[in-house]
Amino acid sequence: MSLLDKPVRGWNHIVFEGYCMRHVSCKKDKYNYKIIDTETFKTEKVDNPYYDPEYKVPKKPKYCKKRVCYTCFQNDCPHLGIAEPPKKEYKKIMKKINELYKDD
Repeated sequence: MSLLDKPVRGWNHIVFEGYCMRHVSCKKDKYNYKIIDTETFKTEKVDNPYYDPEYKVPKKPKYCKKRVCYTCFQNDCPHLGIAEPPKKEYKKIMKKINELYKDD
C-alpha cells in the first residue's frame, strides 16, 4: 500500500486547489493578447471573438461565503473551479498530513 492509498485514522483526504470562477469569463474582455515572442513576452492585441458588451457577472448565490469552502461542495456551486496538484506536490501534502496524525 502506498502513501497515497493509506487512509489516515479512517479518513481519506482529498487534495485539490479550489477557485471561485464567478468573475472569470471569456465574454467580458474586448481584446485578448497573443504572445508573439516567448523570450521577451512581446504580445499583440487581438479582438476577442467571444466578447459580449451585454455580459454581466452572475449573481452571488445565497449560500456564498465569498471564499472557497465546504458550502461550494454542499451546494454544487456552478462557479467552483478545481484543479488537482501535481503528483509530487500531492505526495508532499499527504506526507505532511500523515505526520500531523501519527501521534494520535
